[in-house]
Amino acid sequence: MNKEVDMNMYMPTRLITGEGCVKKSAKQIKALGERCLIVTGKTAAKACGALDDVIEVMLENDQSYAIYDGIGQNPKIADCMEAAKVARSLEADVIIGIGGGSPLDAAKCISVLAANPDMSQDVLYSYQWENSPLPVVCVGTTAGTGSEVTKVAVMTNLQGLKKSLNDDRLFPALSLGDYRYTLTLPELFTRSTAIDALSHCVESYFAQKANEISRCYSARGIRILLKQLQKIEKKGAAALTAEDREELYNASIYGGLAIHVTGTCMPHAVGYFLSESHGIPHGTACAQFLLEFLAHNRNVDPEYCDLFYNEIACKEQEFTDLIKEVTPKYEIVLEEAEINELHTRWINNASIKKGRGEITADMVDNMLRTKYVK
Repeated sequence: MNKEVDMNMYMPTRLITGEGCVKKSAKQIKALGERCLIVTGKTAAKACGALDDVIEVMLENDQSYAIYDGIGQNPKIADCMEAAKVARSLEADVIIGIGGGSPLDAAKCISVLAANPDMSQDVLYSYQWENSPLPVVCVGTTAGTGSEVTKVAVMTNLQGLKKSLNDDRLFPALSLGDYRYTLTLPELFTRSTAIDALSHCVESYFAQKANEISRCYSARGIRILLKQLQKIEKKGAAALTAEDREELYNASIYGGLAIHVTGTCMPHAVGYFLSESHGIPHGTACAQFLLEFLAHNRNVDPEYCDLFYNEIACKEQEFTDLIKEVTPKYEIVLEEAEINELHTRWINNASIKKGRGEITADMVDNMLRTKYVK
């Protein structure tokens, strides 16, 4: 039998979307716990109205809560450790993350740390957790991360490097997606998160573990994103209607469901260093390597590539041209010493190995030389 037609899937998160879904889900939130730590960034959750909606539910449910708003982009384990102390002082029994991928991923990490006092980073990444994580509620406010439906939390560790937590115990118990929270997203975040969703869908389609169901999610997400990214490129994010914003949010969920099955591949693995050392937003950092990823897969399996372009209903040249147009350009110059220092990160890299065909550390080095050595 052809394993590529398998439809294996495990996704224990209850996902509820649509207008007003947070307030409509008050009973489901109440059932998860009485004392809640709300995890956000400094401004976005407040600006879009999501925080107000969650607090209204807390008051309606007579649930006690505290707010930790110290999560920035590329969330840090150090900040999660501080948040976990707040959760324990509250005796929290549920963590509610509000925001894009950073607060949602942080909420997952905090759920482990709060349940396991004084846990070190080494033990956190060993997955030898004495106590199960606290239940997590994710309230998404951007259209790109897909963290609402994955068991992954991408964290910046104590050494300043991005490293994923990946465990079935990290699935959110409940995820709520009201696209109206994305209406206030500025141009940069709209574009970056949409490109992140596109990267998820493309990488998942070409992953070794891709199956019938994950490819359906990937292709559907890409078809939506093609239309919306073309509109953003021509008219800017301000031209997006509420319907467009809802489509973008749905596409991000499709991307999350796809990578939940397959994981991400080379563009994400290599893109991390651009966020760490050059301050490039996560989504656009990953997209810097999408064209190379597609070219590699064209060489590895031309027939599979033809299937991909057929399923996304887009010609290859049109698709690659769009990626070039929508991906911001950055003036990055790397020295040979920097490439040599990065080399060990690509050796037996789990995400790189998830793709089709072999991509060696030397191949990544050469890619970086071509792009960034002047």
